[in-house]
Amino acid sequence: MDHPHVSVVIAAYNAMPYLTRCVESVLGQSLPPDAVEIVAVDDGSTDGTGEELDRFARLYPGRVRVVHQENSGGPAAPRNAGIALARGRYVFFLDADDYLGTEALQRMSAMADDNGSDVVLGKLVGVGGRKPPMSMFKRDQPDADLYSSRIFWVLNPMKLFRRELIERHGLRFPEDLRTGEDQVFVTKAYLHAAKISVLASYDCVYYVLRDDGGNLTTTIRKEPRPAAAGRTGPTTSGTLPAMFALVGENTPAGPRRDHLLTRLYGVNLQRALRGVRREPDPERSRRMFAALHEPVARWYSEAAMAKLPAIVRLQGELVRRGLYEESVAVVRYIGKRRKALDAGGGAKPVQWLAPADFTVEGGRVFAHYPYFRDARLGLPDAVFDVTRQVGARSFVRPGTVTVTQDRRDARVLSVRGRRRARLPAVALELTATRESDGRTVVVALPAPSADAASGAGTDGKRAFTARIRLPQPGVWQLALRVAGNSRSELPIQAVRVESTNPARTLLAWLGRGGREAVRPAS
Repeated sequence: MDHPHVSVVIAAYNAMPYLTRCVESVLGQSLPPDAVEIVAVDDGSTDGTGEELDRFARLYPGRVRVVHQENSGGPAAPRNAGIALARGRYVFFLDADDYLGTEALQRMSAMADDNGSDVVLGKLVGVGGRKPPMSMFKRDQPDADLYSSRIFWVLNPMKLFRRELIERHGLRFPEDLRTGEDQVFVTKAYLHAAKISVLASYDCVYYVLRDDGGNLTTTIRKEPRPAAAGRTGPTTSGTLPAMFALVGENTPAGPRRDHLLTRLYGVNLQRALRGVRREPDPERSRRMFAALHEPVARWYSEAAMAKLPAIVRLQGELVRRGLYEESVAVVRYIGKRRKALDAGGGAKPVQWLAPADFTVEGGRVFAHYPYFRDARLGLPDAVFDVTRQVGARSFVRPGTVTVTQDRRDARVLSVRGRRRARLPAVALELTATRESDGRTVVVALPAPSADAASGAGTDGKRAFTARIRLPQPGVWQLALRVAGNSRSELPIQAVRVESTNPARTLLAWLGRGGREAVRPAS
């Protein structure tokens, strides 16, 4: 096989029995047999992985090439060995746990050929409970923009790369990183690529969660290969600084850089801080934190942070200021708060980290996260502002809300419902806005009982009833909102009021047979 179209590089370490399906999925591709080669690198396996690869090499001489090396401590070295041997126009990196759809390489290489793409992302499908990122796979994108799309949120290496791009820029997986080496490689490829495409119309890569949890991309080897003379061994603390440097040094300040930074703050920084929290050696934990502080402080962007949830903004601000103890305390708080919300069934409807309490001032909502208005730290209120995140829906169960008319005066409506359990009982308002002129009537919901406010009340104690009187005829839109915050509205329904004469209203009500439920405006 002189010039295959696609070289599939498989880095394998103790991958049995998953390896067999992986290799067979490549051999069974819809491309002609001589268009695909496998370059498999056994990274010092001890479970028969090397022997299985040799078996395939004997069965498919020329199509399967195998290299055996000492264990390196991570997937970077075997992938780099595979790059050195690859001969195809394109290179696809496939983890030995995962496998390909039958037409994956044909469709991805065709997209690259047709569009001149340097990188093609094929749709990922989770297997066995593994959940791959999906937000970027809503549609095919022949020319995806790195600075406005979601492709930067997919940094695993299981993509099709033009080999000329890899060689022209000397792209290799950094072997001094024990985790995150794929993110550095893919980020460099993204930044250098003339065009990036997304193939969402076909299930390309089946992303497998191993029964033993030993996926190549999530496991740090217990027996790393000794470092060469003059080099340090693989580390786990260098990924985030490397990523910040790549983004900061290769994109100008402004919206393009901010788009990429939101991923680094919202994903990478969160993971890194959890690692700092879990590190049992206090001195090493502080060194890991110091490695985060420098790039966050250097490349900090208020505009990027403003796009993220308040709890992420808080963590970013603490890291930027170099506050180790406080940063670790917030990681602990997040874990405890999530546990409390999950136990009370409160995490799902909120879709963010609900604090134990809020402050509402001037139409803005502020979360009572750790260090809110702490005089010692003096963090700005903007860090805790959750106005964009919070809404009445976070505190009210929408399915319980009903609207009824008063039997004697149709201008008077009663709105009943229940507050959510395990969440702070913030002040809520019922609003009615007339469609014709925007006139708005506002009434406050009764304050909950002490038990309900603490989240310990029964359904009855969490129930509320609010009465509102509509002053004139017309179509009125009813909504609930956090007190003083018009951006937090939960629409209820539109109600048509046809008369302001109580006597006429009563006669009309009797003519309907005494039905109380309000008919929505048509």
